[in-house]
Amino acid sequence: MTSDPDTALVQRCQSSVGADFDEAYRNIFALYQDRVYNTCFRVTGNANDALDAAQETMVIIARRINGFAFRSNFSSWVYRIAVNAAIDIRRKRMDAPRSGISTIVGVADGAEMMQQAADETVGAEPYQALVVNENQQLIQSALSDMNPRFAAILVLRYIEGLSYDEISEAQECSLGTVKSRLNRAHQSLREFLESRGFDSSLLT
Repeated sequence: MTSDPDTALVQRCQSSVGADFDEAYRNIFALYQDRVYNTCFRVTGNANDALDAAQETMVIIARRINGFAFRSNFSSWVYRIAVNAAIDIRRKRMDAPRSGISTIVGVADGAEMMQQAADETVGAEPYQALVVNENQQLIQSALSDMNPRFAAILVLRYIEGLSYDEISEAQECSLGTVKSRLNRAHQSLREFLESRGFDSSLLT
């Protein structure tokens, strides 16, 4: 595994307490808020759910960062938490309203920062053509309609631009499983687009 560019930031958090920890954690929050919110939004398909999942993700990171042992890249660990939080909230969407979640930097500050964080950057490969050609809503509808784990792997691969190895780390599965899930996600997306009369030949 290559050197983790976030090592110094993480170690600073791990060696700090009180106000020093808060200051160190703010750097991590600022670095990851956009990516976390964007991932959660794409998986949940709902701004309110995405905000809840993103805030929950950042709280979990703050609470568990001292236990991070650098067995994977820190970014992979963050994506793992974000995807799991988004999937959990999406599956519980019809449940009774959840209690509010506070971020380490405060509810108001965290919510305002997260709400500004929907990043429209997309990866290359066939899906880029769909997104940049004014089909964002169609793609989001597809992501919201399919199995959330398939949606998550498409988000990580084509929107967040993670490599197969990075997805393997983020989802704690083998490369073979990544490729299998991605193939199934491709098929699910293709079927959705064709059911809406869309030309899915762009996916080949």
